[in-house]
Amino acid sequence: MKSVKYILTAFVLAIMTQASGQSQLKTLRVTDITPELSVYPCGDRHEAQVVLRCQEPFDLVLSSNYDTKLDLTITTEGPEKVYSIVFKTKEEGTSFKGRQLTIVAEGFQKYYIPLNLSDKEKLEYLVTDPYSKLRSLFYTATEEGVALFIYGMYDEAIDRFNIAKQCPEYDETDNHLDEYIAKCDTLKAQMKQAQQYVDSKNYYEARALYLKMMSENPECSLIKELYTQANENYQRVSKHDIEVAQAYFDSKRYDEARELYEHAIAQNNPQSSLAGINLATIKLKRYKADNHTRSVSYIFEPDCNIGIMFAGFKPDKSGGYFSFGFEKGCIDLISQSIDPLTTEIVPEKPMYQAMTSAGWTFRLYTSNRNQYIPKVWALFTPISYAVCGYNTKIPDTTSKDEQYTENYHIMHALAPEIGLAVRSWRIILSYRFQYRYVLNKETPLSDNFGSPKNLFGIGFCW
Repeated sequence: MKSVKYILTAFVLAIMTQASGQSQLKTLRVTDITPELSVYPCGDRHEAQVVLRCQEPFDLVLSSNYDTKLDLTITTEGPEKVYSIVFKTKEEGTSFKGRQLTIVAEGFQKYYIPLNLSDKEKLEYLVTDPYSKLRSLFYTATEEGVALFIYGMYDEAIDRFNIAKQCPEYDETDNHLDEYIAKCDTLKAQMKQAQQYVDSKNYYEARALYLKMMSENPECSLIKELYTQANENYQRVSKHDIEVAQAYFDSKRYDEARELYEHAIAQNNPQSSLAGINLATIKLKRYKADNHTRSVSYIFEPDCNIGIMFAGFKPDKSGGYFSFGFEKGCIDLISQSIDPLTTEIVPEKPMYQAMTSAGWTFRLYTSNRNQYIPKVWALFTPISYAVCGYNTKIPDTTSKDEQYTENYHIMHALAPEIGLAVRSWRIILSYRFQYRYVLNKETPLSDNFGSPKNLFGIGFCW
């Protein structure tokens, strides 16, 4: 009986010793850091993923009460070890209700995570030692630097990383402190640039830059918030530009509409195609006004002292012109107040004359640097016509009564032209040399009428 009593006493002492030893183990800290809308892309497979991140110097031993062998992958990201486990969520004839993941680390009590997983679910946990302050400065500084990096506090993170670099472990361990410092410098510069885009209301570039920063620091809630704000402002401004521009366009307020359409295109507005079409229409409608291509000029020539020329002077292509001129005798002819000749002697000068021409303007030199810099065009046409004439009223000697024979003597000429036009601001000066070829000659009138003409013009552009 005594031997049995000793055996029972030894057994109880052993159990108590084991329990006491277990109670002296430290407790792991496991924090759920799963991002919002976290998804494990697995196609049509019934799977989920659990990720454990640990920067501690110890290794984790993982097991599951339902899975005899875990689909486990271990990688390194900077100072972190990342444990990725893929779990099946459905299996014929099996229920995973009550599944839990057991985490074991040397010197720590076992930690259990209940897993009620759904298809495509992704959970992330951070495993740390709550007594990490007792560890080397290298690890604590590195851990604090990474945490500050995730919060977007890059200057403070660089300070902690530089402290870690002064520790002997920096040369003795495989770490990524220099990469983290380089990322901090890059993200600081990008943050400053993005803020400049926001200040200038260039939300498209700001949004793109924040998106790029999210790929470098995906867990930073500050960058996500700034991206959301920039995106909301981008959508708001895009909608405003198109709606207000369309209202201006419909009401023919093209200058206001053009400014908004140009801004929409510069910001890669979702409706840039519509903005481009309407902007092209506006430019076509406003082309003449913007470039002051239309002009009207008074044309002076001694024999045709009443003259007008309409011309189009375009800065990038050829245009056209139309000109006409006449003298006072044409008005007398229409009003029938002209005094005809009573002899058949051909006069030296016509009683009335007129001319007209239609031709082209060709750009020789234009500049948009200053509106006062002279711009030069050539004028040319073979399509020009001149006409003159005189009237006679000859007594009829064969008749006993006092009768007269009235005749209109008309002379025609082809009158090709060549010339130059110079514009400064809105003032246009022109000169044309007109050669005349008389078709039906009657000297001495045809000599005067057929002589070359110099046509001078001064006008206004709009």
